Amino acid sequence: MNTPTPTGQDRAQAAALLGVPPTATPEALRAAWRTAVRHAHPDRGGDTERFIAVNAAYELLTTPPAPPPARPTPPTPTPPPPGPQGTATPSSDLPGSPVDGLLILRVAALLVAAGVLTAGVAMIAAPVAAAMVALVATAAVAHHVYLATETHRPG
Repeated sequence: MNTPTPTGQDRAQAAALLGVPPTATPEALRAAWRTAVRHAHPDRGGDTERFIAVNAAYELLTTPPAPPPARPTPPTPTPPPPGPQGTATPSSDLPGSPVDGLLILRVAALLVAAGVLTAGVAMIAAPVAAAMVALVATAAVAHHVYLATETHRPG
């Protein structure tokens, strides 16, 4: 329901109709309303329009004023992407984290190094497990690079 928000002037007019100041207490409002409604009631020889106006004035004055609408926060400007203007910089599937080619190479090198270290330690006990770790790490990096380039390809 889209009802207009009453202004201070509307509240002052409603208070004047009930014969109370705009800052009247709830008890004073109720007493003034009961007196006004008794005189304006159509069954007691009053006017129907005045009866409706008295009830509307009482409802307006007993309803707390709506809080002012919240001011929208302007969007935070995003910094321009690094690199030459007009070229799209690929980004990962994680929001807010750009994929840099050097970053991918560093991650790949760390995973390969971890695989090599694991292979060195595990060569005696389980050479197959060490090779699998290196293969899985390389496949994971390759898969991430493939997804990053496929999902952010211009065109």
